[in-house]
Amino acid sequence: MSGRRAWWGLGGLVMALAGCGPAPAPRAADGPRAEAAAPGPGAPGTAGAAGASSAAGASGVVKADEAARPAPPPKSAFTPVAQVPAEIDVRLHPVEGALLVSTTSLTAPEGEQTGSAVGVLKDGKIEFPKRLHVSGWGVAVVGVYGRYPDQLDLIATGTTGRTGVAEHYVLGAQGWVQRASDPGLWFTGVARMGSSLVGLMGPTMLGVPRFITLRGPRVGLTLTQAPRKEPCRGREAPLPYPEAEILSQAFGATRDGTALSYGIDCDVESALEVWKPGEKRATLLPVPALSEGQSSDGARTLILPGPGEGEAWIVDGGVLRYQGGELKAIDPPAKGARVLTASAAPDGTLWAIADGALFARKGEAWAQAPLPDGVKAQDVAVGSDGAVWVAAGGAILKHGGEGEAAGAAPGTIQLQKGPPPKPRPSRPFPEPGGPTCPQNLVVLYTFSKTAPDDYDFPLTRKALKGRTEFSPARFVVTRDMGQRFLAAFVPSWDLAKKLEERIKTGVQGSTPQIVCAEPEVVRELKLDLKTGEVAR
Repeated sequence: MSGRRAWWGLGGLVMALAGCGPAPAPRAADGPRAEAAAPGPGAPGTAGAAGASSAAGASGVVKADEAARPAPPPKSAFTPVAQVPAEIDVRLHPVEGALLVSTTSLTAPEGEQTGSAVGVLKDGKIEFPKRLHVSGWGVAVVGVYGRYPDQLDLIATGTTGRTGVAEHYVLGAQGWVQRASDPGLWFTGVARMGSSLVGLMGPTMLGVPRFITLRGPRVGLTLTQAPRKEPCRGREAPLPYPEAEILSQAFGATRDGTALSYGIDCDVESALEVWKPGEKRATLLPVPALSEGQSSDGARTLILPGPGEGEAWIVDGGVLRYQGGELKAIDPPAKGARVLTASAAPDGTLWAIADGALFARKGEAWAQAPLPDGVKAQDVAVGSDGAVWVAAGGAILKHGGEGEAAGAAPGTIQLQKGPPPKPRPSRPFPEPGGPTCPQNLVVLYTFSKTAPDDYDFPLTRKALKGRTEFSPARFVVTRDMGQRFLAAFVPSWDLAKKLEERIKTGVQGSTPQIVCAEPEVVRELKLDLKTGEVAR
């Protein structure tokens, strides 16, 4: 985490996932505008070692047929309680009174795409009542908090098509009621501080972050500002407005109400901002480096309550422990393993997913928790009653808690074996481009819904006609979260800035942006820059 620049794919220039919100979707005026861990109980290898010892007996000799016999798989403590609808990728949200799930790709039985929705586990099934559908296109649920069915707060990141929008909803009699909508911002996290629920909103690209009290008495915290006359995070000049010293990627709190914001400081180093109980201003702490081989790419960035009153877990590919006002790097669950997501139990046990396997850290050691039929875990969340919920193998699994949920009828849930799930981005939008970015991308134009797939961008081609200095650029059509963009991969920061400026001046009304990203490429757009025509 120390000394690295965070790097994501486009991942939601229009929409968030994971834990997180979209970046500004730039739009040019170019076309139709219709819109090594110690093994714990049940860990792999434990049963095998016991079997070998038993076969050896007093002599220590193992017969050939016994040595070749595979050890039985460890028994899982998790029980499947519901099937996940086909092709639905869910996030888990345990709240008081229910397990809620959210998805950004719900398809109704009649084939209608309903977009983002919140479902509830009931009698062994996940139901998606219309009352819990989230209105608007490109809205991604970040978190749900409170009590079901009458007192819920939901935070999400939406999009205007040009920038991300931090959104706060409360549940009313007819459905979600929007309480806040802040363009250009996204929720980096939510923390419980006494009787208040507090969120921190950071800029999707550029802008001023701010706190918002979602419920309860207002909590006034002050963000540490960067020096006004010095450029920050690799920029050539300071911004024309006050900038935060820490660009937050995660926000949370300890059990005693110490608030924490984790992110990148002005020197592009990982840092932690800490507000102790009763203090309005924060202190800054440097962040120790992760174990070799770990990275934050594709991992959610989270701050979770730790075992002690003033302790916290910080998850960002690796794990840090905040304790006694200091930070300590924690060994990964397995050598070189990357923690993709995690959740903390009421007793401070950290449940984490790494490479599709589920691990728990209680005390000073990790232990792997076997899952039924060896399925791969995608998400984990722990409720206030200690119930551990896991999305894996196309099903919802449960272990522990005050009472076992009413599951589906025995034998009706089919677990799906397969490769480890693809990592979910912790931030579904990219960082701004810069000289240290491994791949600068200039996003030139956002497709409207009516633009044809083979649209050839006449205004952009006109602006680039005769400008052969841009020949090193690779012009492409990209797709992210269902949205298409015209963009250009450029080999240098200087060329990216020149291309950005050329499109600004040559295409009226355009707002190109440089991001640090490597998105999915739909098709190449081979431009003859001498003539401004598309090469056939």
